[in-house]
Amino acid sequence: MLTRKVKYVLILAGAAFLLSSAFSLVAQAQPVHFKELMAIVAIDPPKDWKVSEKPKGKTLKSPMQVSEAEVEFKSGDDKKIEIKIVDGLGSMLPFMSMAQSMEMESSEEYMKPIEVQGFKGTEKFEYKDKKGEIILPVANRFMVTIEGKGMENNDLIKEVAGKLDLKKLAGMAK
Repeated sequence: MLTRKVKYVLILAGAAFLLSSAFSLVAQAQPVHFKELMAIVAIDPPKDWKVSEKPKGKTLKSPMQVSEAEVEFKSGDDKKIEIKIVDGLGSMLPFMSMAQSMEMESSEEYMKPIEVQGFKGTEKFEYKDKKGEIILPVANRFMVTIEGKGMENNDLIKEVAGKLDLKKLAGMAK
């Protein structure tokens, strides 16, 4: 009879094998230039918030091709929202569907599925740290992350997510 630890190791090994096999099967498209992604994150901050870091981005060409863009908003000294879009994670995004259906709640945090503009993702909030996050895979290509710190809940993060032109972003997936 196998112990719980051995079963856990066997499950992880099987998952690692499946993931590595899938990664080798998925061809990676040329990432969108970071300037195009910057146009998506360049939205107005929420009311009474300010842009603390203008949109910025970069494209990495080696060893793997990745583009990203981000912007940061602040309110006071303790509240911050960061929006980040990454392109180039290609083969990893189909596996996000497993996390999208995960639902969990504890005394410290919750995680549940969310839908923003027709795109399914994951919403998470940590009560003690007052930290919220929404992760949205878009068009099986882009990873959109909106993270807030110093938040009482995820309402403002959801509002910010709703301002992003996710349909335009999905159209960039060639």
